[in-house]
Amino acid sequence: MIKRQKFPVDTTYNWYDISNLSEEDSNVLQEEFNFTPDIISYISDRHERPHYDYDPYTQSHLLVYDVPIWPTPSIKHFTANPVTFLVQGNNLFTFHTELTNYVFEEFDDERMREKLSQAQDVTELLMLFLLYSSQYFQRAVTQLNIERNGLDSKLSDNIDNKDLVELSNIEKGLVYLSSSIQTDLLMLHSLNKSQLNNKFTTRSLERLDDVLIESNQSAQMVRISSQVTKTLSTTSNNMMNNNLNDTMKFLTVWSILLTIPTIMTGFYGMNVSLPIFGHNFDWIVIAIITVSIMAWLAYYMKKHHFF
Repeated sequence: MIKRQKFPVDTTYNWYDISNLSEEDSNVLQEEFNFTPDIISYISDRHERPHYDYDPYTQSHLLVYDVPIWPTPSIKHFTANPVTFLVQGNNLFTFHTELTNYVFEEFDDERMREKLSQAQDVTELLMLFLLYSSQYFQRAVTQLNIERNGLDSKLSDNIDNKDLVELSNIEKGLVYLSSSIQTDLLMLHSLNKSQLNNKFTTRSLERLDDVLIESNQSAQMVRISSQVTKTLSTTSNNMMNNNLNDTMKFLTVWSILLTIPTIMTGFYGMNVSLPIFGHNFDWIVIAIITVSIMAWLAYYMKKHHFF
């Protein structure tokens, strides 16, 4: 559905918001705004990577920008999906799906519309959208850090398989966020040498610098969070391996100690005459000897750090 958004004051530019582009919307864009089939295909591709493209025929500037997608019941880790911006003359078109609606729902607020209407031209409006979109990466990393800190506190107690799955989801989410923010940065840096740069005003360039600073900070946060999470994952694996080694040592020591009674009772339980012992109280002597050998063996292994 194509919706022309209204501002609280008159502006020199127009903003058209398109959610879940349909075939009918595509026909309207081609007939009224002269969109080419190539542009429509770029917009319709939900797996398009962040990039900038210029169409000299329609003099349109297309920008694809990734934003984070919060976990869902079906996908339990952060991912990223693109939103698309297209500048044509004084018109700015924004394209998004139900997954990325949240980026533009924020601008339904009257106060946010007033901030947007302060833009001097369409390129500054575009930079404002990119600035607000880039801030969601920091919110995503902050949420992941909170979840990771909760798992970190469990390391001193007893971490289980459920916690390890959560840690794995955090690692996956950081990989998606890192990849998306890096490709976003490549696209942003390419704008300085693009056809769109010719339309930038001084304020637009200042906004672009703000977007780059925000994106670089997000990239740094993702990088640090990834390193901390990797360290936590390694520590968890080491602790689990150490616990397993302790368990195996415990079982091995007890299996050795319990071998002594088995040997003694098996030997003296044979239905034949044996030397030395031949009295009714011999089993007491055998039990004492067995316990003594077990105690000596336990002391020996303890002294030599077998457990």
